[in-house]
Amino acid sequence: MKSLIVFFSHRGENYSVGYIKEGNVEHIAKVIKELTNADIYELVPEVPYSENYRECVKQSVKEMQENSRPMFKNPLPNLDGYDLIYLCYPNWCGSFPRIVATFLEKYDFHNKIIKPLCSHEGSGLARSVDEIKSLTAAEVKPGLAIKGTEAHTSDDKIREWISK
Repeated sequence: MKSLIVFFSHRGENYSVGYIKEGNVEHIAKVIKELTNADIYELVPEVPYSENYRECVKQSVKEMQENSRPMFKNPLPNLDGYDLIYLCYPNWCGSFPRIVATFLEKYDFHNKIIKPLCSHEGSGLARSVDEIKSLTAAEVKPGLAIKGTEAHTSDDKIREWISK
C-alpha cells in the first residue's frame, strides 16, 4: 500500500505558541513521513495567508462564510498509485481551511483511504471528518486531533494512530 501525506500548515503568529517558522501541522507531517516513509505534499496557497494571527483569522472566517475554494500551487497530476492519504490540517472555524476543500474536490478519491489529522486548541476534529466524507468517495478512517501546543511532543500519539 503506497501512502501520501498531504498537509496544509500555517507559519507565522500562532494563537497559543507565538511566532513559528515551522507550522504545527508541518511538524506533524514530517513526523508521519519519518514513521511511514510516505511521499509528502504541501498545499501551498497561490495567495498566502497572513502571518499575522488576527488577519489570518479574518481571512479564514471570510473564506468559510463564502464557502471559498482557494487555489494552491503546483497541483499533483492525480492520486494514482496511492491507496492511503494522511490528510493533515489545522482546525480553522470548526473544520479545515478551505484550501483543503479545494484539494478534496479536485481529485478522485474512489478506492482511497483517508486518515485525517488536525491540530487545534480545543475544538478537536470538530466537523472536519464529516466534511471530508461529504466531499469525497474515500473511506475515512478515525482521525487524530493534536493540540497545537503539543505538536512537538506528540510523536508517540502519532505512532499509535498510524499503527491502528
